[in-house]
Amino acid sequence: MANNSVMHTITSLVAGCLLFLQPIASLADDLPPVSAQFQQLVSQHQVCSAALIMIKARQLQEPLFATGCPDAVMPDADSIFQAASLGKPVFAYAVLGLVAQGKLDLDKSLLHYLPQGYLHASRAHDINSPKDLVTDPRLQKITARMVLQHRSGLPNWANGKLELVSDPDTRWQYSGEGYALLQRVVETISGLPLDTFMQQQVFTPLGMTHSSYLPPADWRSNILAGSDQGKPLPPWRPKQAIAASTLHTSIRDYGNFVAAVLKNETLLRQITEKPVMADQRSAVQWGLGWALSQTQAQTSLLWHWGNNPGYRVFVIIAPGSGDGMVLLTNANRGLALAEPLVGRILPESSPLFRFPLLDGAPSGFLCRNLGIC
Repeated sequence: MANNSVMHTITSLVAGCLLFLQPIASLADDLPPVSAQFQQLVSQHQVCSAALIMIKARQLQEPLFATGCPDAVMPDADSIFQAASLGKPVFAYAVLGLVAQGKLDLDKSLLHYLPQGYLHASRAHDINSPKDLVTDPRLQKITARMVLQHRSGLPNWANGKLELVSDPDTRWQYSGEGYALLQRVVETISGLPLDTFMQQQVFTPLGMTHSSYLPPADWRSNILAGSDQGKPLPPWRPKQAIAASTLHTSIRDYGNFVAAVLKNETLLRQITEKPVMADQRSAVQWGLGWALSQTQAQTSLLWHWGNNPGYRVFVIIAPGSGDGMVLLTNANRGLALAEPLVGRILPESSPLFRFPLLDGAPSGFLCRNLGIC
């Protein structure tokens, strides 16, 4: 009798556990498909047009599209978005190509490649900007590695004469000006303007037929206008190519770029092998052209975001699994979509969305303004 009683108790406990687990499985089964969640988020945050592409096991999936404003244009795989700072990882890819060819040394002074010195444009996006010769002797210390890891000591952008904000290689400081300096070096080495160089070295080889740092006139009807809270913004058309900020691309093209990165193990090792700390609170480090984070389960992530007026964009990849996603939006609130969508493909939590510069993420306001990170 005692044995029968024990067996009955064990059987009851097992049955109870199975009943307890059943609702959890059902909840997982009841999650809406990514396409439905994507549309819901786009509508909720008044994102006029958005495109999303998932990467699974290094293979691109079919892109998804959504609109969240009246009369908004439904994008397609070839619709053009301003990708803003997502141009930085693409430019870094080209820079590392020059390193592999022996034409550029990551740890040699950039002034070695500019024997006449560095003429800085005081207004980076103005083709008629006055220029000043940078005479600060600390410029001699800046290398390509420091620029790609945002340790050049240069400000993000200088409105006027360029002055260093810290000694090179002493602290992390996000810097578009560093990329402008490295762009000038690349143009000098190659003998080509940036966009021509990028077309030859990256866009054409990777099949990126709708990408450019200086979009041609015949693209203009395909460029989605930026927006803010559902209202279109006046178009901004850059008049010169800037590596740090003027990339225009489509979801198909940027997906091709990410897939190429994921399939290049040598490149991934180079990007991640000597990271520097960018932000202690969010545990974000920086590699060569990419932000680096880890999940709580120690899964390594590479990611970046972009922020131009009227556009927010985001990319993230997990090199170990080959999974990732690219998000392009034409709305100032577009980054609010990133965190919940990342949770669908990378279920392990990561503190990366506490990073203060992610001003469109749900946690960004609290982190930036109240220090709650």
